[in-house]
Amino acid sequence: MIWLYRLQQRLSITRQEGIAALPLAVLFVTGLTVRHVQEQQVPPVAVDSLVPKKHVTTAGPSPLSRDSATKPAAPSPNAPLNLNQASRKALQTLDGIGPALSARIVQYRSTQRPFQQVEELQRVDGVGPKTLTDLRPMITVESTDAP
Repeated sequence: MIWLYRLQQRLSITRQEGIAALPLAVLFVTGLTVRHVQEQQVPPVAVDSLVPKKHVTTAGPSPLSRDSATKPAAPSPNAPLNLNQASRKALQTLDGIGPALSARIVQYRSTQRPFQQVEELQRVDGVGPKTLTDLRPMITVESTDAP
């Protein structure tokens, strides 16, 4: 505490002012430390958007079997999925598209603009040339201005 006494003398402050300034200084330094740590953190990569889903068969009823009636049909080259009108669940029926990537696709088309060409899907973070090549037969882009 001798350093506090010397600081009081140099700054010409009273003991009560010095004791009040100490917790404020501690809070200030703590806030700077928390802010620094938050800026240094990198959000983790969503694994489900990078790895294709594996189809596992199990014996007995699946917990997903209840949702099978509401689950959209899987897209095919004969019935491709429209990127501009597909819901998040419908996008997840595509191989390699998980919850995180489908959310980014929906967010992109709502914040940027609807897709004009299938190639624009590569502008979404997590969709590369290989993913686009795999998905191209299963997707299409149509205008959202349908009557």
